Amino acid sequence: MSIASDAAARIYIAMQKVDGPVNEAFLTSIEPYRAAMDVSRDLGLHSIVDGSEDYLRCVDCLEFLICD
Repeated sequence: MSIASDAAARIYIAMQKVDGPVNEAFLTSIEPYRAAMDVSRDLGLHSIVDGSEDYLRCVDCLEFLICD
């Protein structure tokens, strides 16, 4: 499993807690994926740097998990 897909899975699992900070950030932000990534980084779920290749892959993986 890549760093990006591992992070996406951790974020997705954290989003399942409906009243949790990751889900709240995702649902209330103009940029939901960035918000979820930022909050989950603050919570120690990943250490992916903004703008990196892994960041873009993580967003793609997360979008797939949420939308599919």
